[in-house]
Amino acid sequence: KPQAIPHQSVKFEFADVGSRERPTGIAHVSQMARSSTSGDELPTLTYDVQTGLAVPRIAVFLVFVTIFLDTLAATISTPALPYYAKEFGASNADIGYLFVAWSFSSTFCAPCLGRASDRLGRRTILLLSLIGSGVANLGQASAPSYWILFGWRAFSGIWAAVNATANVYLADVCSPEVRDDYMSKLASMPSLAMIFGPGLGGGLSTFGLNFPVLADGTLSLVAAFLVFLYLQESPLWRLKEDAAGNRADRSIAGSGKASGNKEEPLPRSVYILGASGFFYGIAFGTRVSMQVVGLNVKLGLDALQVGYVYVAFAIFALIQTIWITPRVQRLCGTFAVAFAGTVIEAVSLPLGFIVAEGLWPTLVCLAVASTGSTARMAASGPLSARLTGETNRGAVFGQIQMMTNFGRMVGPLVAGNLAVKDPVTLPWIFAGVSAGLSALLLVPLMKALPTLPSSAACTQVALHRGFSDLLLPNGEGSGERQFPPAVPRAEDFERVGDFMGNLLTRKNYPWVSHQPAVFDMLDRLLPPLRSTGTEQYKDLELLEAHAQQLRDEFGRLGSDRTCGALL
Repeated sequence: KPQAIPHQSVKFEFADVGSRERPTGIAHVSQMARSSTSGDELPTLTYDVQTGLAVPRIAVFLVFVTIFLDTLAATISTPALPYYAKEFGASNADIGYLFVAWSFSSTFCAPCLGRASDRLGRRTILLLSLIGSGVANLGQASAPSYWILFGWRAFSGIWAAVNATANVYLADVCSPEVRDDYMSKLASMPSLAMIFGPGLGGGLSTFGLNFPVLADGTLSLVAAFLVFLYLQESPLWRLKEDAAGNRADRSIAGSGKASGNKEEPLPRSVYILGASGFFYGIAFGTRVSMQVVGLNVKLGLDALQVGYVYVAFAIFALIQTIWITPRVQRLCGTFAVAFAGTVIEAVSLPLGFIVAEGLWPTLVCLAVASTGSTARMAASGPLSARLTGETNRGAVFGQIQMMTNFGRMVGPLVAGNLAVKDPVTLPWIFAGVSAGLSALLLVPLMKALPTLPSSAACTQVALHRGFSDLLLPNGEGSGERQFPPAVPRAEDFERVGDFMGNLLTRKNYPWVSHQPAVFDMLDRLLPPLRSTGTEQYKDLELLEAHAQQLRDEFGRLGSDRTCGALL
C-alpha cells in the first residue's frame, strides 16, 4: 500500500511491491497536489528506486561530464590569466578588474538565465551558456590589448550559468531522498577537474600564455556539442509545460484568456541564503583572484609551480568530496557541513598567508581552507534546492547565484586594491572576515530548511534494469526481483483477442469497421519481438525504443492528426 511522505507542497508516494492492483518497485512522486500559487494540479513524475532518478542514469552522467569539462576549461585558464594579463602591462589592480568584469556581468544576468530556464527549459539554457562561454574565451585568447581582453571577459560572465543550470536539472530529475547525494557528487566534478586543469594550464602556458585560455574556449564548445547531441530535457519541466498548456487551453475555451504556470514567490529564506552567498562570494573571489599573486609574492612561485599547487589542493578536495563529505552530510546534515566548511575557510585563509611561515606551513593552511571551501560548495546546491518549488526552481537558483556573483565581483575589486598596498596580509584579512559573516548568516536558516524524507520511511525494491513489471504480483514468488515466466499458449492469445473486442465495444470505437486500416495500425504499433526467454530484457528495451519513436512521430504530426495518420 502506498505510503505518503510530505515534503513542502509535493506528496511522495512509494508503491509497495505487494500491491495487487499495480505490482511495482518504482517510486512515484505524486505531484498532483495542488500548486500553492495556481491551485491547479501538477503532473505526475516517476522515479526509479534503483537510481532515484526520473531520467536514465546516462543523462545525469552527461551533466557530470559537462560540469567537469566546463570546470576543467576554467581551471586551465585561471592560473595563467594573471600572467597573460601582465603581457598587456596590467597591474595587480587591473588583474582584479578582470575578475570583477566577469562577476559584474554574471551578477545581473544570473537571475535572467535562471528564470529563462523555468520558461525555455534547462537543456536550452545549459546549451546557450556553454556556447556563449566558449565563444567568449576564444575571444579572450585572441585579444590584442588589455581592454579587448577586459571586454571579452565581461562577455563571458553573461553566460556563467552552467553550474547553476546543472544543479537545477539535478533538482528536477532526482528524488528528494537522493538529491543531496547526487548534488554532492556533482560538486566533486570541479575537484576532479582541478587535478588536471591547473597542470595542463601550466604546461600549455609554456607555449604561450594565451594557450590555456584558448583551451578553455575549445572545451566549452565540446561540452556544448555533447549536450546538444545527448542530453534530454528535464521531464519535470516538460510535464509542467504540458500542464500549463492544458490550463491555457481550458482557460481560452472558457473565458477567451490564456493562463499558464504562475511562478511561486521566493521565500524569505532564499534572500537570507543569498546574503550568505554574497559574503562567501567575496571570500571565494578574493581567493581565486589573489591566491596566485599572494603565492608569487610570498613564496616566489611561478605559473607552473602554482599549477602544481592547485593540483595538490584538488586531490585533497576530491578525496573529501567523494569519501568524507557525503558521510558527514548523512551523519550531521547538509547545514552543518555548509556552516563548518565556511568557518574553516574563514580561519585558514588568514592563517596561511599572515601567520604561517615557510612553504609547507603556508600550503597546509591553504589546503585546509580549500577543503572548507569544497564542503561549502558541496552543500550549497542541496541547500538551495530545499528552498525551491515546482515553478520557481530556476528563479531561486538564479537569485542565489546573483548574490554570490555580486560577492565575487566585490571581492576581487577590493582585494586587488588592497593587494597594491600589501598582497600578503590585507586581502586575506578581508577574505577571512567575509567568510565569517557568511557563516553567521547561515544560522537563521537552521530551522527554515525543510526536512527530507528518510530512507527508512519508504519501501524500495531493486529492479531489473529499472522495469517495474518484472516483479511478480503478490502471492507469486518471494517478492524478490525476478523475471516472470513467459510461455504463451494459443488460448492466451484468444483471451487477449476477446478482451480487446469487448473493450472496444464497451468504449464505443465504431471505426473498427475499417478493418484493413485497423490491422495496419496494430501492425505499426506492435514491433516484432524475440522468441527466446534469455532475450526478454532486450524485448522490453525494444518496446521502450519503439514507444519513443511513436511519440516522436505523433509529436511531429500534431495531436489533431495522430488518429488520421494511423488510419
